[in-house]
Amino acid sequence: MTIRILCMGIAGLLCSVGAAAAQPLDAPRRLSTSPAAATFEELQRSATPGEMVYVVDLAGRETRGRVVMLSQGSITVDTDGARQRLAAADVGRIERRRKDSVLNGVLIGAGAGALAGYGLGKSMDSPDCSGAVECGQGAMVGAVGGVVWGAVGGWVADALIRKRETIYQAPGSK
Repeated sequence: MTIRILCMGIAGLLCSVGAAAAQPLDAPRRLSTSPAAATFEELQRSATPGEMVYVVDLAGRETRGRVVMLSQGSITVDTDGARQRLAAADVGRIERRRKDSVLNGVLIGAGAGALAGYGLGKSMDSPDCSGAVECGQGAMVGAVGGVVWGAVGGWVADALIRKRETIYQAPGSK
């Protein structure tokens, strides 16, 4: 019985993680829910001190750090204890990591796990069931185990996905 539950849980976990595995984890996706600021004056409304940002200069070099100060002409970021001031004229793009709820991953994983667990559990039920109490027990245990393991797998997969949004885009730069 314990082996059945373990097999069903693993099947649910594999089903929910499979969808996330199709996306490379090392390539952050860039999203934009609102238009990016075109001036540092506009940027001051959306970026806050202490926020983690990724500043890309016109040469394409990326600087990762926390915002210390933001003025109309420059941004100062703390990069591992060293402060770096970048002039607005040298900055091509500023991005930040977008906060994403893992709830959708949990729900999708739970649903996929339930289906996989139910199917696997149903296949392990006795074919010559004569109305005894044990009939359907494999499908029930498989579905419950699949929900739990699928939810865990969906949560982990969703937490590993890195999303960035552009909050500043210099006019004329890509």
